[in-house]
Amino acid sequence: MTGIKTIRQGERVAVWNKSGRVRFVDGPSRLWLLQEQVVPLRRHSAEEDQYLVIRRQDGVAEHVRGPAEVWFDPVLHEQIGVMDLTPLDANEAVVIYARGEEGVVHRRVLRGPALYMPEPNEWLHSFSWHGADHNQPRKKTPHALQFQKLRVIPDQTYFSVKDVRTADDALLMVQVMIFFELADIDRMLDQTHDPIADFINAVTADVIDFAAGRPFEQFKKDTERLNELSAYPNLVGRAERIGYRINKVVYRGYEANPKLQGMHDSAIEARTSLQLEAETERQAQELADLKLQREAERAKQHREMQRQQAEHEQQMKQLSHDQSLREQASEHAQMMRQQSDEQKQQVRFQQETNAVELEHIKAKNAEQAALLQSMQQMQVDLTRYLVAQYQNPDRLIRIAGDSARTRTQLHLHDQ
Repeated sequence: MTGIKTIRQGERVAVWNKSGRVRFVDGPSRLWLLQEQVVPLRRHSAEEDQYLVIRRQDGVAEHVRGPAEVWFDPVLHEQIGVMDLTPLDANEAVVIYARGEEGVVHRRVLRGPALYMPEPNEWLHSFSWHGADHNQPRKKTPHALQFQKLRVIPDQTYFSVKDVRTADDALLMVQVMIFFELADIDRMLDQTHDPIADFINAVTADVIDFAAGRPFEQFKKDTERLNELSAYPNLVGRAERIGYRINKVVYRGYEANPKLQGMHDSAIEARTSLQLEAETERQAQELADLKLQREAERAKQHREMQRQQAEHEQQMKQLSHDQSLREQASEHAQMMRQQSDEQKQQVRFQQETNAVELEHIKAKNAEQAALLQSMQQMQVDLTRYLVAQYQNPDRLIRIAGDSARTRTQLHLHDQ
């Protein structure tokens, strides 16, 4: 190629001369070409969650973690690719194999949270386990689960154990749910290639052994024991050997063949009908008992109300009687006070009257005494005057006796 070539900013080209040598030119630039060939180069860039996979012409591989950019060099590089880092959550882990010196391979486990970038000599372990069939979710098929990241949190799986035969040859399908947890990743890698298949085989053996020693009716009565870990010794033991821990097994029911299921359904329908009749009769009896109890309670309440009414009437009568007694007592007290006031007034009147009479008598006596005194001064014989004044006495008292024989004492009180 001959002429002028413009290289824009941000571009890189490889310029080959006619002798096969190459030189690299970064833009912005202007080239004068003389029998030279210009080949544009590609820039490869990786973001923070990516890395560059560089394969050189000499067979050496190199991984560059982002953010980074590398221009393709046709002399050194065979291929450059951009790959995403492997994100790991806190409940995830990956198993990494690394080829060391002399071809010795080492294994390690990386737990999240992390962003994993494999080195050129490393690769991840790929798991292929039993899983649910996409067409029949209740059926487990090999290699249905294919993944590289292990979940290290408690998990669960459903499984239906088919062809379970009881002691009386009843053919059943028992459904269970297994709750498990990965406890030791290294032991799991060393002891098994498919833990789900181990769980299926172990729980199948436990359920078949459980049903084989029981007739169908006894199996139905003992199904609650299928919720206990003690009913699954093979499952628990196998899980421990491969690094797992069985937390719980839940019995989800069973299915029988159509004929047996029809007989069982008919028996259930008959029992249910009898139970409904018994429940209806029991409820009717309870309703009658409830009515009788409510009537007895209402009668008791009625008697209580009558008793309270009688007590209230008696209290009202007692209050009325007490009020009457208080009014009578008040009237009696008022009458007694009036009588006392009248007696006091009579006493005061009598006292005043007596005082007036006494003053009158005193005045009369004083006047008589003054008269007698004046008569005595005039030398009048007062004795004769007084005897003459009272010639007609009110009473005459005569005392007779023999003074020589007896000694008589006389006391005379004049009122």
